[in-house]
Amino acid sequence: MAVHGTSGPDGPPPWSGGVGLDGQLAELVPERPRTELQRSVLGHDWAATPLGPEGQWSPTLRSAVSTVLNTRFAMLLMWGPDLVMVYNDGYAPMLGLRHPKALGECVPDVWDDVWADIQPMITEVFAGGATAHEDLPLVMTRNGFVEECYFTFSYSPVVEPGGAVAGLLNTVVETTPRVLAARRMTVLQQLGGLPRSVHGSTPEACAAALQVLAGSRVDCPFGLVYLLGPDAHTAELVASYGIGGAADLAGTVFPSQVREAIASRSVVSTSGLATAAPGLSCTGASPAGDADVDTAFVLPLTVAGQSSPIGALVLGTSPHLQMDEDYRAFLTLAAGHVSAAVTDAQAVHVERRRAEERAEYDNARAQFFTEVAVTLQRAVLGPTVLPHGFAVHYEPASGTLEVGGDWYDVVDLPDGQYGVVVGDVVGRGLPAAAVMGQLRSAGRALLLESHSPAHVLTALDRFADLVPGASCSTVFCAVVDPAAGTLRYSSAGHVPAIVVDADGASRFLTAAGSLPLAVTDDLVRPERDVVLAPGSTLLLYTDGLVERRDQDLDQGMDRAVTAVTEGRHLPPAALAELLTDQLLSDAPDDDVAFLLYRTPS
Repeated sequence: MAVHGTSGPDGPPPWSGGVGLDGQLAELVPERPRTELQRSVLGHDWAATPLGPEGQWSPTLRSAVSTVLNTRFAMLLMWGPDLVMVYNDGYAPMLGLRHPKALGECVPDVWDDVWADIQPMITEVFAGGATAHEDLPLVMTRNGFVEECYFTFSYSPVVEPGGAVAGLLNTVVETTPRVLAARRMTVLQQLGGLPRSVHGSTPEACAAALQVLAGSRVDCPFGLVYLLGPDAHTAELVASYGIGGAADLAGTVFPSQVREAIASRSVVSTSGLATAAPGLSCTGASPAGDADVDTAFVLPLTVAGQSSPIGALVLGTSPHLQMDEDYRAFLTLAAGHVSAAVTDAQAVHVERRRAEERAEYDNARAQFFTEVAVTLQRAVLGPTVLPHGFAVHYEPASGTLEVGGDWYDVVDLPDGQYGVVVGDVVGRGLPAAAVMGQLRSAGRALLLESHSPAHVLTALDRFADLVPGASCSTVFCAVVDPAAGTLRYSSAGHVPAIVVDADGASRFLTAAGSLPLAVTDDLVRPERDVVLAPGSTLLLYTDGLVERRDQDLDQGMDRAVTAVTEGRHLPPAALAELLTDQLLSDAPDDDVAFLLYRTPS
């Protein structure tokens, strides 16, 4: 097949002058141990080719052949209008199964599968130019199948004296291994860079890993992950890509190979998929085009520290690539990354489960000790049987396992009156509870002797001065007269009581306030009388009900007023529950005691 107008073998070449040359090619290769291919070139019957007998070869042709045979770089000489091939040992592997038959044949006949790609380049060189390409993709059938290949090469003209281009020298490096290695390394880096499975979901971790592999369908047309279930015998498909609507078909093809790979802890290959499961999967984005995937590898997923695989990864392989050691290594490394993703997800799941178990244990422990604290506190407060119209509540500080110094008390007095007290001892724990118990008992005894809250607090001043830890305690003391509808009160540094009338009007009882207990000597305690209208609600409380770190005390007290106002028509017990829900839902960090009283309507 001629590509330019130089003379063919039918006429004498212009350099021969009609006189035959030496005819011996032995001098083209130095005397040394010659390779089999060198011997083949030297002993080839060139007379049966368009090049003709060696005696008619031009010095330029002989020199070019010598250059090709004496270099270790892969070289191909294409000579004359028929592009007769002379090549060396470096070039022979690129021919695949076409070697050694290709020696002395014409390029268009040998490379018919890529002729459309290379003919324009060859024509350009014979026109006096030169060309070079890096990692040029070419699709060949040199090994009996449609193959994806890459080459870096240059086409250089071989010029006869006088300037005519008589041949073309192809210096070439097959870069298929390097190109494939680079793109596979990118995939492995992406697998290694997957973020940690923060949710601990193994299926999600597998899906994320397969999503990366799905971006390289040219190497892994499809993938499936099977994981062993709780019984350690049944493998379940948890993630897949590249099989489209053929999931059911995949479920009938691979389970036996998956079981074999898990049981043997070795890679299992399966072929004939294109026939056994037509339409299962096609290659994606391959320069060689689409084709049914025929072979898949089933790789066990192994985890460090576990004696048996946890599942298997099924990866389809491209029908356009050689299954060499590099390809196998890539598949093995991909399976390793999937195993790592599964291991990480399982570790996160275990961590989350342990954290939940610890949280459940801590909650149960806190609940237990809270109940213990409440029980102890109520035991100190005593089994008070509340008169009609009263409700009380005590709650220890959130996160503590101790009793506290908050207390309430309701004392039956003569003439149908009631003494009511709410107090708060500084500190927590048993010492505070012990002080609280003494102050409560003293206050109860004093109320029974004196119906004056101011007198009670004055006496408690003297008593507290004798009790270690009682100083600075706060107390709100009052006497309720239901028949008269009045309240007489005095406060020793305590938060003011709240009164909400039936119509919703509210007020704080602040007029009879003074310093906490045992702060100064000979303090005269004030006392005030207020009217409690029918249906009014009285709330006595400790500061734990209204005090929060993120808001002013006044804001907390306003919240309490709002809650009492909203629930002023509820029975006292129901109102106590409402206050607990609305004011204590944010887990206060101090003890809480409060007392409610509803005047008769």
